[in-house]
Amino acid sequence: MLAKDPLSAATSSVLNHPPRAKRVIQLFMAGAASHLDMFDFKPELVKRHGQKSDFGEHVEAFQNGLGPWMKSPFEFKPYGASGKLMSDIVAPLGEVADDISFVHNLVGKTGVHSQATYLQATGFQLPGFPGAGSWVSYGLGSENENLPTFVVLPDHRGFASNGPKNWGSAFLPTHTQGTTIFPQRENPIEDLHPHADYVSEASHREGIDLINELNKRHSKSRPGDPRLDARIRSYELAARLQLSATRALDISKEP
Repeated sequence: MLAKDPLSAATSSVLNHPPRAKRVIQLFMAGAASHLDMFDFKPELVKRHGQKSDFGEHVEAFQNGLGPWMKSPFEFKPYGASGKLMSDIVAPLGEVADDISFVHNLVGKTGVHSQATYLQATGFQLPGFPGAGSWVSYGLGSENENLPTFVVLPDHRGFASNGPKNWGSAFLPTHTQGTTIFPQRENPIEDLHPHADYVSEASHREGIDLINELNKRHSKSRPGDPRLDARIRSYELAARLQLSATRALDISKEP
């Protein structure tokens, strides 16, 4: 995707299919409606409706005991040329049923919300692994040096289970982690701009000059240590973000 990115250049020749996607938007609905009531018709549930459920082994449940099998209370109908079965509650999507890819072979190994959320966000049930967006940022680099490649727009009512750990970089470079954006706030990216009540433009400039001087001394006394360079790059991105992000997030000029 990016010839100037060494990793991208090294791997682009072995791709099975030419890349066409320019961006990926994932909508993660924590606590959303069951797939059994929307897109995943289960004829066996209809057949066994009302019968006693028996898995043949202990099943951890959130209530005392397991109830009988229950079919979806919604009616399913075929849509599109593919005849995709969808329920009444998502009937408006039937018009584009042939344009949607449905994946029905994914399974989870836990009913615990936090672990299941980790599995969805990182591919692992335990913490300590990078989010999917971090892997993409790490592998493909960026086409824009002034904006982050991986952004997260949380629900304004609060984070899902695990919070920012779902989009953290873990053992990958820190710059690959998701940048949290709250569009409804006065400052959508937290701490991107100094608070005007506490930091003036002059004191902000003086603070940057002091940091630059300390960085020079640190680098001179520790040659060959890459950590400072990585931190400086993150500061430089933040400085570019102060200009570019403000324009990118201003939707008042949208047509």
